Amino acid sequence: MATKNQHYVPRVYIKSWETTVYSKKEPQKAFTGVYYYDKADLSLGDGRNKESILSSNHTYTVDFRYDFILQSCREIRIEFAEKIKTILSQRRAKAYYKGNLLTNRNAIFRYLPYLENWDFYHLDGTTASKKSIINEIRGIRSYCLEDRFSSYVEAQWGDILKRFLLSFPDVDGTGQIELHLQKTQTIVDMLNMLALMMCRNPSFDLLGIFSWLKNDILAPAFSSCGDATMADIFMRGCWLTEIYRGLYSENGFVDTFLSTALSNLGIVVYRVANKNEGTFITSDNPVVYHKLLVEATNHNGIYFPLTPRYLIFLGKRSNAGIDDVLFRTVHNRDLRNINRILLNGAESGIVSQERRLGYIL
Repeated sequence: MATKNQHYVPRVYIKSWETTVYSKKEPQKAFTGVYYYDKADLSLGDGRNKESILSSNHTYTVDFRYDFILQSCREIRIEFAEKIKTILSQRRAKAYYKGNLLTNRNAIFRYLPYLENWDFYHLDGTTASKKSIINEIRGIRSYCLEDRFSSYVEAQWGDILKRFLLSFPDVDGTGQIELHLQKTQTIVDMLNMLALMMCRNPSFDLLGIFSWLKNDILAPAFSSCGDATMADIFMRGCWLTEIYRGLYSENGFVDTFLSTALSNLGIVVYRVANKNEGTFITSDNPVVYHKLLVEATNHNGIYFPLTPRYLIFLGKRSNAGIDDVLFRTVHNRDLRNINRILLNGAESGIVSQERRLGYIL
């Protein structure tokens, strides 16, 4: 099986945290990278290349086990059908199901659930090897989601970030000011990126719905049938479907989040006063949904560090619109409070510009 290493936190996003670093293995050798920490051990950062962290094999790959999502994911369905046609063409074979010749995408997809009952014949009418053809079909992989991420998020993040930050003063300041921004595509693009960053992460839980569905409904049901692994397969299929909907602008979490944010939420942009005050961290779960029943200083909301100096916060607003943005300069005390929230939201890995986190946590 081919391996395709896929980053669930984009390298183009992590690039903002690059600085001169030193690894634990070669502490005298400087190179350009980031400091990476295991959440369980924050004593000393390990200098790492951004290519080597926050990735896994086949993060977004869709293989034949997930054929049940094809009905909801048109582009992946087309890719599967075209790859089946290619397999048949290369083998100079035709596929039949109950006497029906499967010649086009619709026919292939319609009868794909009955693949084991297909019959195969060479163009000269002789019987083709059913087992080997079916095995090759079952080995199909779709990289549609990864390719879509590359062409949208990875390709456009830098430009969207730059356009968004150009809306704010770039000189050192103190305190807080309110800026009225046009409800331009820049705000929409940034909120869409934020939602996709949430959705693309393997820890994405659809605000608790996924874990409830798996633990309370699917796991007991599949365990009683003797196949507990199907619960994990089904839940990953649900996650991949949400990613697809977000990337292809179909109804789903990303679309709902965007409309909700534009109508109900307010934006605060935090900027660290200067380098001496510290820097924001980020993590393997960069968008943190922080909610406590009792919060004395009203820190409930969504936190997303944009760079080591800038962070966007989304929270419930009263009267102001999404285009009335608060721009707040923070110093070390507030930065430490925010970084603790980001740390709590991390799964297992932290990224920072700092080799030691003491003064920013």
